[in-house]
Amino acid sequence: MILTPVIMPVSRDAPLRTPARIQAQRYASRQALKACAAGCGAPTSGWEKNDRDVPQPNEGFFWSVSHKRNWAAAVIADCAVGIDVEHILPRDDQAVFDEVANQREWEVVGGRSWDHFFRIWTAKEATLKAHGRGIGAFSSCQVHTLVDDLHLTLRYDGADWFVEHYYHDHHIFTVTAVGDGIRWLVGSMDDDATVRDKS
Repeated sequence: MILTPVIMPVSRDAPLRTPARIQAQRYASRQALKACAAGCGAPTSGWEKNDRDVPQPNEGFFWSVSHKRNWAAAVIADCAVGIDVEHILPRDDQAVFDEVANQREWEVVGGRSWDHFFRIWTAKEATLKAHGRGIGAFSSCQVHTLVDDLHLTLRYDGADWFVEHYYHDHHIFTVTAVGDGIRWLVGSMDDDATVRDKS
């Protein structure tokens, strides 16, 4: 199965940090999921989460969504899958570097930088989401290999997980790369998601 992660913009009509903006983010992630389902022949409804907010399989399809202030993303696969998005924006607190990775992991990616921080953060988030886990398990999910500028492998629960990154509008989108390849789709709220060639 070719993965087709879908990226959708979040309506900016509502002010930041308001319930209306959070609702807009959730709506955008569901629109991305709807477009993703249409593209891969998955069901159009039935995408539910359990009481721990973990997405439940739907007729043999697994799924994951993520959203930030301005962008949302979704992915559907025929096996466990995870996706995450972050705005690449330096923070004031340097202590977060130690919270997201250990020294060996920083050496694998080439040292501490904000670009590397967000690569690691989203890679771990996506991998843990594929297992129905949250950021509390960061320390048990380890960066294993730097493949290239767009790919990493992580080791979690005794297995290696391959992730792919995609950059768009100062954001990084990361998906657990399973199946026969990845085709990223970037859409708008006004029309269907359209393919943005990333090669």
